Amino acid sequence: MKKDPRGSAHGAEDPSLARVGAFSDGVFAFAITLLVLAIRIPHPSDADAKLGLLTLLTQEWRNYVAYVLSFMLIGINWANHRVMFAAFSRADHALVWLNLLYLMVGVAFMPVPTAVLGAWLGSPHDQVVAAVFYGAAATVGGLAYNLLWWYGAYVAKLTPALSARQRRAHTLAWGPAPLIVASLTAVAFYHPTRAVVGYVAGVLLYVLPVPSLLAIKHRR
Repeated sequence: MKKDPRGSAHGAEDPSLARVGAFSDGVFAFAITLLVLAIRIPHPSDADAKLGLLTLLTQEWRNYVAYVLSFMLIGINWANHRVMFAAFSRADHALVWLNLLYLMVGVAFMPVPTAVLGAWLGSPHDQVVAAVFYGAAATVGGLAYNLLWWYGAYVAKLTPALSARQRRAHTLAWGPAPLIVASLTAVAFYHPTRAVVGYVAGVLLYVLPVPSLLAIKHRR
């Protein structure tokens, strides 16, 4: 049976790679759904119900901000994860475990710092800890993502369909992300609100197809 350059029969996707991708999608979906649980739903029987529903809903603004931030962060990671795995020809043992590491620290764990940030943002007590905790979690997740990419693209060389220019474009797009978040986390020690604004700005930046834009730039 003739094998295609990606290492699967007649161009079909490698079964192990497909299973890893399907499992990853499930983790992403579960984590992104958990984010909403940090938002309180007011009830008429609550002790502070006399404040009025509009007031109680408005008081949840911190959780709304944290929810949108993390929803977009996880969503962008999911989109980039799909791009990454579309470039891989197969999955070996190390890639599977590095992917599990990334999913553990960069995806499944994120609802925790999200809930903490939503509860403490704007509070005079320990909002610094909340902003630093969130930034540190996002930084570790970004490092794990890049470790996964570097192993697959450069160590195991599982990206035969990518040209050197395309591989470099992805590396240049994804590599700086954890460094940027780490810098914003350092800012959070002194200005937690500014750091959160920076987190939001960084997420908005990565909504753009950064790897494609970099590849176009390098072709000029």
